[in-house]
Amino acid sequence: MATTDDIRRWAMALPEAEETSHGRFHTPVFKVRGRTFLGLGKDETTAVFCVSEQQANQAAAADPGSCQAVRRKDARRSFLGLQVDLASVPPERIQWLAGQAWRQQAPKSLVTEHDLSRG
Repeated sequence: MATTDDIRRWAMALPEAEETSHGRFHTPVFKVRGRTFLGLGKDETTAVFCVSEQQANQAAAADPGSCQAVRRKDARRSFLGLQVDLASVPPERIQWLAGQAWRQQAPKSLVTEHDLSRG
């Protein structure tokens, strides 16, 4: 199972990632240039990855016991991301999702720069 420390290490290894605290829930939130790409749930047994709605829907359909596409509960019902039960998903997948969420939220120029630096 991926731990909070694992997730923090993976998220903070991404370019320009910063850790903040969710204002209401006081849980770790990871951002790139002010845009959230990953947040831990209140009890830190779940995480929400800000991937595309299509990716989230596909993951939730493939593994409904561990993954769920989540939306705000307010009147806007705007899409938030993919909520994952950390105990049910292999750590490698969690790390991959962190990278995908970063890629979704980071400016495209930063993603390109990161890709070029990796060879």
